[in-house]
Amino acid sequence: MEREKIIERIRKLLKLAENKGATRAEATAAALAAQRLMAQNDVEDWEVHSEDAEPIEGVYSKHSPRRWRWYLAEVIAPAFRCRYHQERSWASGKYLYKMKFYGYKTDATAAALTFDYLYKIGNRLARRFTKGMPRGMYNAYVTGFVEGVRLELEKQCEALMIVTPPKVNESYDAEFSDLTEANCELEVGRGIDAHLAYYAGKKAGNEAVRSRRMDEAEAEQVTNAPALVGA
Repeated sequence: MEREKIIERIRKLLKLAENKGATRAEATAAALAAQRLMAQNDVEDWEVHSEDAEPIEGVYSKHSPRRWRWYLAEVIAPAFRCRYHQERSWASGKYLYKMKFYGYKTDATAAALTFDYLYKIGNRLARRFTKGMPRGMYNAYVTGFVEGVRLELEKQCEALMIVTPPKVNESYDAEFSDLTEANCELEVGRGIDAHLAYYAGKKAGNEAVRSRRMDEAEAEQVTNAPALVGA
């Protein structure tokens, strides 16, 4: 496939990721497939993004009540050339916690979708693995999960030389200069059980990003994406 066709394919995947008519499963698969296709074909970031014409804005994740959301967002944001912070709101008698990813629209949309997908997977696997155990074991698992995600995404970031654009940093710093630092520490369990939980989570996080189904999620096949998110 000629390079121009590869780049156009990546652009179409990114457009699908921000298409309001696509399901979250389809959009997530498209965003991850685009990033992987870039890495596999040594397509540089500037070749895909027309930054002068694309708006810089914030895109919210879904409600993510567990505190490890901070750890995951810190890994996801730079991988998609974004900045992030948390926003809290009150609705239906409870607080809602959402992470806001800030960057060029396609990047921020992809970051939020990927965050939602990985948070959902990590939370479900951690609850299953640590059922009946203290909360510290759950935290050990998700800490490992985030580390597995980080290691895999860093490989792609290094291959693509991904850096958050200066315009994004300047805009974020100007608009959110009054943000305060939040307490995001986790109480992680100790002992052999916590050790096993951490490494099980690390393997799961790595596999969640490396999933063969993500590699194969292409424009023509993206209708199969619900199986990816519902796994």
